[in-house]
This record gives sequence, C-alpha cells and structure tokens, in this order.
Amino acid sequence: MTPPCDKDAPRASARISWPVMVPLLVGILAQSLAVSMINTALPKLAHDLGIAPADQSWVVNIYPLAVGAAIVPAARWGDRSGRRRALVAGMTVFALLSAVAPVLPAPGLLAARLGLGIAGALILANVVSTIGAVFKGHARTMANGLWVAVFGAANTIGPLVGGYLTDHWGWQWVFWICVPIAAIGALLTRATVPNTRASVRPAWHPGWVMVAALGLGVTVYGVQRLPFVPVVGAVVGLAGAVVLTVFLRAQRRLRDPLLRVDLFGDRGFSAAVATIVVSAGVTLGAIYLTSLHLQNDRGWSASATGLVLLWQAIATTIGGIVAPTLARIDRRGLVLPAALILQAAGLAWAARDPAAIGPALLLIGAGFGVIGTLGTTALFVAAPADAVSQVGVVQEVAFALGSGLGIAVLAALAASSGYSGSLAAAAVGVTVTAVVVAQIGNPLAPVSST
Repeated sequence: MTPPCDKDAPRASARISWPVMVPLLVGILAQSLAVSMINTALPKLAHDLGIAPADQSWVVNIYPLAVGAAIVPAARWGDRSGRRRALVAGMTVFALLSAVAPVLPAPGLLAARLGLGIAGALILANVVSTIGAVFKGHARTMANGLWVAVFGAANTIGPLVGGYLTDHWGWQWVFWICVPIAAIGALLTRATVPNTRASVRPAWHPGWVMVAALGLGVTVYGVQRLPFVPVVGAVVGLAGAVVLTVFLRAQRRLRDPLLRVDLFGDRGFSAAVATIVVSAGVTLGAIYLTSLHLQNDRGWSASATGLVLLWQAIATTIGGIVAPTLARIDRRGLVLPAALILQAAGLAWAARDPAAIGPALLLIGAGFGVIGTLGTTALFVAAPADAVSQVGVVQEVAFALGSGLGIAVLAALAASSGYSGSLAAAAVGVTVTAVVVAQIGNPLAPVSST
C-alpha cells in the first residue's frame, strides 16, 4: 500500500474501521441523493424558475458532466494535499452550494449544480482512494461493498424522497436536505479519517489536467445527447474521444502521469473495467427504459413506478453486502461473470414477461451490487500499491461512461425494436461479456485467499 506521508495516517488495515467508514458513507449519501432527487423535483423547479423545456435537461445533466470533467484533478489534489483535506473541502463546498442554490435565479442554480458536480468529484475520487489506502484484503472488499450499497440505494430511493419533499415541502428541500448531511460528513471526516496521500508528491501538469477535463467533459456530454440528438451526440462524443486519445498518448511519455495507461496492460484490470462499464450500462439503461415504459406505455403514475424501482435499490444494497462473502468463497474467479449472468437473466426475464419487471430488476440490481463492489476491488488487486488514486479515477469514469452509453444504446434499440427487444439484445451482450471475463482468470485471487 502507498506509504502515508502524514503522521495520523495508519498502516493499511485488514479490519473495517467504522470511524473511518461512516464519514465516507455520509459523503457518498449526500452526493448520491443530489443526483437522484433532482429528477422528480425538476417539473416544479423549472416552472417556478421559468426554465424553458429545451433547457430543463441541463439542470440534471450538468452535475454528471462536472463530475466527469473534474474527476482527474480531484484525485490529483488528494494525492498532493491529502485525501482527507480534499474530502472535507468537497463536503463543505457541497453543503454551502446546497444551501444557496434554491434561492438563486435559474442561471445561478445551474452554476451551483456545476459546482456541486465538482464537489461531488472530490468526494467520489477521494472516498475510493481513501478506501484503497486505509484498508486491505477482505476489509477493502467490505468497504467497497458498503459504499456501493449506499450509492445504489440512494440513487434509486432518491426519486421517492425527492417527490415527497417536492409535494409536501417544496422543491427547494431537495437541495436543503443535503446541507446537514454534507456538513456532518465534513465534520466527521475531519475528526476521524486519516489524511493519506501519495508517498511522493506528484506534479500537477496543469495543461494536461485541462486536456483531461475537456476530453472527459466533452465525451460525457456527447454520450448524454446520444438518445435525444443522435448525430450531435455522436459527433461530440467522437471529438471527446479524440481529445482523450491525445491525453492518453501523452501520459505514456510523462514520468509522473495523471493516469497510468500501463495499468490497462493487466488483463485483470481491463476485465474489471469492462465489467463495470457493461454492468453500469445495463443497470441504468434498464431503469431508464422501465421508467418510461411503465409511465408512457402502461399508464403508471410516477409514484407507482418509483415503488417498482425500489426492487433494484434493495437488490443493489444486498448485492454490495454479500459480495465480500462471495469473494472469500470463490476460488475459480467466477463471481464477476456469474454476476453478469445474473443480470443477463434479469434482462431476459423482463424482455420475455414485462409484467415481471419487479423480480427482474431484483436480479439486475443484485448483479450490479456485486460487480460494483468486486469490480472495484479487482481494480485495486491489479493496480500497484502506489496507484490507489488511479483506481478511483478509472472506476468513476467507467461508471459514468457505462451509465451514459447504456442509456444511449438501450434507448436506440428501444426505438427500433421496442422495450422487450432492447432488453433481449442487452441480455445477449451481457452474456457475451460474461464469457469473455470468465476466460481472463481470477482477478480477485488475493482477496479470495484472504
């Protein structure tokens, strides 16, 4: 593990430390709720602030766009100045912006959402890096399972909470409820989380930081636009990919790169990334299509649809919790491909019998919980000890791009083949991915033997 530079940072522990984990989970909870609650508040928010229909998507999309653009500099700041400091800064800014956003006019609220995304990047990147630096073995797997469980549950429960707050207290409370959560997280983090950092103070490379932010931001934006304006989304996404290609080629030549491209030369690392991308894609894509299908095609209310989506939230939480146990008993490296097969079964079930969408989401969510936990753990296993921040960057980018691509691809398939046809095609793709991953070997071998 990376030797910590400051005196209060302990050696990596093989046991979970709850004083360390609780603040990290509180930070994940705050940023996850901010992502998910805004959807149900958007109609009333847009009406009150006079936001035109064509511009309303920006209220939602500007947050993940900012996260994608800021994730690389967020991780590098944690490496240089200490991850606790980055976490406290992220949670503090998150609380402040959540407090002021609802009282601002529309342009100010959009700017606040942009700032919240940057603060969210500080939280996400440094939660994952702190877990990698503070825990090892089974404890690290458990820590990953806990944050994935909180992340998944909050993202699916958020629309219900947001709807209740909007209907009973006003849309402003989807922001204000995050103020005490983020503030408590900042105080607890300052008190109990060690300030780990890179063993050697890394360089900033400000020019390449800007290129990375530009490439990731443009790519995420292009992916977001694909379902709605396919040509524009494809052109913008390709432009972002070109910028990222330039960035990655340059990183190979730097002595102290922002992103170690050589990590992808490890088959286990690349397999874990692919698994996360595919799993996040089909999970978020299935939720997106199911929400539209139930409301537009079957006439369900938003509340009834949200209750059905709770199946996925519960299953993701359970999957994250049981994943460490599965890793310990798995000796053949089959848990990740098995989780993909579980998701494929859920997709196929929903495609064959749309009335069974609840139980089908249970399978999809359980697989996502297992993969989110063990896929991240596999990245840590494959990466060298001095690359914990790299894991945070790669994992978050994989989640972001996977989610966006999944929604875009499944939406395009649904337009041509219908709801059932798109889910059936996704089931085939996930099954193929599972077969390929199974051929790689066991990327979790060190964890399985712990």
